[in-house]
Amino acid sequence: MNKTPFLIMLAVFLPFTNINGMITYAHNFNTDDNSSFLTLINMLVIENRLLNDSIPVSSNNNNSSYIEHIENTENILEDILISEDSFTVNSDQFYNNTVIALVVANLADEVLRNYGHAFGVPSNIMLSMNFSSIINSQNKSDDTANSNSQNNHTMHQENSSAAAAAAAAAPMIDKPSYISTLELSDRMIELYSNELNGTSSESTYINKAKSDLGSAVYELKKSVESKESPYKIMEIVHGKVHPNLQLAFNLTLKR
Repeated sequence: MNKTPFLIMLAVFLPFTNINGMITYAHNFNTDDNSSFLTLINMLVIENRLLNDSIPVSSNNNNSSYIEHIENTENILEDILISEDSFTVNSDQFYNNTVIALVVANLADEVLRNYGHAFGVPSNIMLSMNFSSIINSQNKSDDTANSNSQNNHTMHQENSSAAAAAAAAAPMIDKPSYISTLELSDRMIELYSNELNGTSSESTYINKAKSDLGSAVYELKKSVESKESPYKIMEIVHGKVHPNLQLAFNLTLKR
């Protein structure tokens, strides 16, 4: 039996799990100017689509989403202009699989930020992979009318209640952020299908990671459409999208 794929999988997943099986910190990939600049371009593409979709049908229609997307577009353009002098973009290395994989990883982070904002979960919790924090965050907003009876519960029941609270969909508080998440997940699928999909002469486990990545981005899209809990979105991004990007395209983590 070839032990190499197993050892690589351990190297990817073990640093993110503590003794209780709770993932504790996020995939923070090493990026370069090429991927950072291309991420800004993709964010501009996404905001342009959102802007077009939110154009008011009449001058009397005060569409707050339209105004927000205009502001977002202006901010991204400003970031591009500001970074123009500081970025060193290598035309020979600007558009390859590693760069595109980093862009997809960055867009996945934006999914976490926007989805968290849409459902009232802070970005630092969504990005940190600290699943206990999101349980606590959502538990604070739960109805505590039956709290007097909790002393009679077993530890197992308390843990089950916490897990159930985290799995339950929180109420949406920001629809534009949710719409942005949908468009971000669409763009991730586009980049995967057009640039990262397909087997090659590389090893079996790399091709499997590519296939699993495809399943993960489609699962992410479906879960966003279904308005699954923020906890579920975190599981998909941190547990499936990022690890398979790392395996398939040899992304390195910041130390």
